Amino acid sequence: MITPGDIQFAREHLEDDIHGLLLGKHKYPGVDVPSCVIQIEGLRKMRQKIPEWFSCRQIVVPSLLALEQASSQATALYKQRFCEGRGQVVDLTGGMGVDAYFLALKSEGVVYCEKDTFLCQAARHNFNALGAGSRLQVVPGDAAGITGQPSILPYASLVYADPSRREDGKRLRGVENCSPDITQIRDIVLERAAAFLVKISPLADISRTLSQLPGTVEVHVVSVGNECKELLFLMKRSDTGDAGPLIVCSAGFSFHRREETLAARAIEQNGFEGVPVEGDCLHEPDVSILKAGAFALPVERFGVKKLHRNSHLYVSSCPVAGFPARKFRIREVIPFTSANVKKMHTRFPAASITVRNFPLTVAELRKKTGIAEGGTGYLFGTTTCSKGQDAPVIIYATKWEESI
Repeated sequence: MITPGDIQFAREHLEDDIHGLLLGKHKYPGVDVPSCVIQIEGLRKMRQKIPEWFSCRQIVVPSLLALEQASSQATALYKQRFCEGRGQVVDLTGGMGVDAYFLALKSEGVVYCEKDTFLCQAARHNFNALGAGSRLQVVPGDAAGITGQPSILPYASLVYADPSRREDGKRLRGVENCSPDITQIRDIVLERAAAFLVKISPLADISRTLSQLPGTVEVHVVSVGNECKELLFLMKRSDTGDAGPLIVCSAGFSFHRREETLAARAIEQNGFEGVPVEGDCLHEPDVSILKAGAFALPVERFGVKKLHRNSHLYVSSCPVAGFPARKFRIREVIPFTSANVKKMHTRFPAASITVRNFPLTVAELRKKTGIAEGGTGYLFGTTTCSKGQDAPVIIYATKWEESI
């Protein structure tokens, strides 16, 4: 464990050049400069990722990998909503302890479990430094072993797990391949808990994971800054019924999967084609909605039109209040032709580029047009439907600045 003196040294040299510190380590007798450099690198990342912890000057970073795998403050705060009734919470895969700490602030307390004794030592230090040590009990041990011993695992209002998705430096795919294997411990956990919350990779397939985790009543697609960060599966012993689990997007949009199916059937029957018109509003849904697969529901709920069944961009004459989406004013609709592509650089030397259901990737479109990243304009490469035929276009748009 790093010494108090080294913790102070890392804070005092937080903005220094770390290579210079390593080369000049002989200047600092009694200081473990390599360990301090790890602290400095970690604290710099923590400043944005977990600002509340960064503000505590006694915080230690056990390892850069632990920090990388830890939840951000934003996603940890999101999980506080699952602390129903303020009962006790058990975190089976404590790691750096960020989730455990923020869950402890909204519950009767948290039992933090972690098989790595060094992480346990660092977590205990950090919990005390943050003034929350009395609310968190640190229990060293493997999650699978702990769930098999009811004397260690108390009855809880909530059990939380973030299975490790790495083995020997390689990323693992599938919830059954992660550690612990949630499919193996689910039943045991739900014998001792009212609910079981599991964090899954944002890249995971929601449908496949649902088939592996029966009893899932809610799936939360958590996005921060329009980037999907986590999938949270909430399991209970109760049956979800015919409606299936509630899919909750962090943008404030929620639905049952059957609703999306019915909406998709309706727009296929009634027509969905929206025409991008200069001056109208283009809606780009929050990434959590796209990850959740709510492609037809925005048409039904907000009265917008879809450009194409596979494009997932929506248009309306003006911005729609309540639709969790970035909103843009359409300035020009450019047919996707070789001649137009060749001339685009002269008109748009720099722009943000997004593609949705388009023949080229962003990188390929940039290469063909020579358009640099930046500027205030946005180019959307997408496909519309004109008289029943697919029509690739590039939409030039700017942010919709008017209040709605």
